[in-house]
Parts: sequence; C-alpha cells; structure tokens
Amino acid sequence: MSQVMGVQPVLQRSYRMMLMPAVLAVLIFAVLPLLGMFVLAFTSFDLVKGWDTGFTLKNFVKLTDDKRFIASIWVMLSLSVFGVIAQVAAGTAIAVGLEKIIPRWRFLRGIFVVPFVVPHVAVALVWLSLFTPTLSPINAFFDLFGITVPALLTTRWGAISAIVIADTWASFPFVMLLILAALQGISSDLDEAASIDGASKIQVFWRITLPLLKPALLMVALFRFIETIKHFPLIYVMTNGGPGRATQATNYYAFIQTFQNSKVSYGASIAVFLFIFAAAISFWVARMNARISDA
Repeated sequence: MSQVMGVQPVLQRSYRMMLMPAVLAVLIFAVLPLLGMFVLAFTSFDLVKGWDTGFTLKNFVKLTDDKRFIASIWVMLSLSVFGVIAQVAAGTAIAVGLEKIIPRWRFLRGIFVVPFVVPHVAVALVWLSLFTPTLSPINAFFDLFGITVPALLTTRWGAISAIVIADTWASFPFVMLLILAALQGISSDLDEAASIDGASKIQVFWRITLPLLKPALLMVALFRFIETIKHFPLIYVMTNGGPGRATQATNYYAFIQTFQNSKVSYGASIAVFLFIFAAAISFWVARMNARISDA
C-alpha cells in the first residue's frame, strides 16, 4: 500500500510533464495572440504612424458608423447561412445513405473524406478554374452543344454561390463523419421495430432518426458556422472580395483594414467583433442543445 502511495506523486508529475508541451503550444499560438488582438483593438496603432494614444474606444465607435463594415456582416451571414445549410444537408444525406439506406456502400466513406484533407487554397484554385469560362471544362463541354454557361464570378450572388459551392465540397465530409458517429449511437432496435410496424425507410428517417440526430445536427452546424466565418482563403483566391465589394466578408474586410490600409487597431477591433459574435452564437446553440437534451 505504501509503495502505491509513493508511486502516485511520480505519476502526477509525469502527467504534468507530458501536458506541458500542449499547454505551452496553446499559450503561445492561441492565448497570447488573442490577448494581443484585444490590446490592439482598445488602442490606436497604425503601421505608418505607430502608437497614437493609450486606451480608447474609438475603434468600436467607428464600427457602428462604418457602412462597409455593416455590409461585410451581411456578406458574412449570407456565406455562412447558405454554406452551413448546404454542408449539413449534403453531409447528413450521404451519412444516412451510407449507414442506413445502402449499407453495402460503406466502403465509399474513405473516398468522400478526400475533399476535407485538401488545403482550402488548393480547393479555391480548382474551383476558380471551374468557374472561369476560358478555363472551365464544364463550359467547354456545354459549348459543344451551343449552350452558354453564365460566368458566376462576375455577379454578386453568382460569386457568393461559387464560394458556397466550393466550401460545401471541401467541408461536407466533416459533417458526414460526425453524423455517421451519431447514427452509430442510435439503437438498430428502433429501426427494426418501426419496419415491423410497416414504416418505410423514409418514414423511419423522418420520424425516428432525424429527431434523435437533432443534438448532433445542432453541434455540427455550430462548428461549421464558426468555421465559415473564416472564409478568407476562398474569398482571397476566387474573388479577391469582388466583383466590386460583393464578397468582402467581415474577416476579409479586417484583412483590408489591417494590411492594405495599415490600420492595425481598427482591423483588430473587427476581429474582436467576430470573436464575440462567434462566442455568442456558441452560447446560444449550447443552450438550445441543453433544452433538446432535457426534453
């Protein structure tokens, strides 16, 4: 007994030592940049003029009167809402199809995961070529039949749709994997009982599977919504914020203010807004998830 008691402190020290690299990584690459972002947001720093004054709220006051910032929020919400709907719908449909409707196709899971491991810059370059009329094999195919395919990237909603399509293709595997995990946690006895009662596979999905998937769907939608706020690689490569300012989402506008206009503190205040916005959405979804779980 005394030997066991003597080993415990050694094990605890070992656990702490093993955790230290991860803790240091989080502090260096997450906590310190976050603190620095807040410091910059509440001060006045310009890459050209340097430090101006001490603590100030003028950056956040300016946000309320910045029409480009307000417009960027609507662009961000359009990209995020439509993107999340498309990704959750596609990922859930494929997951249910592989797990419940056509189980013999489960070997396709590995193939469906491939887009998720492709870097977003590479995804953006591929879809940029597909949406560019002079480069797109899709346009070349339809040209054989005399059909003109509209250039999506030249119009406001066309460019937004192009980004949503590219992001959906790259991100639906994440939804699929989480929904597959949730489906495996649903007892097959429920499906069998419903089938014995004469329910079709579609009815089983709508009446049994989908209600049981609600907590998982809410959480995966939250994860994807927070991720879609960071649309930067797709916007930067595919549209560069255009046509005009049609795809200048909030994070891209923060990039413009910080690195193109040299207004570091103002760009940091936009980033702080995004952080608070994402935290508020997370809290709201967590509350909804708790209510569904208690019901």
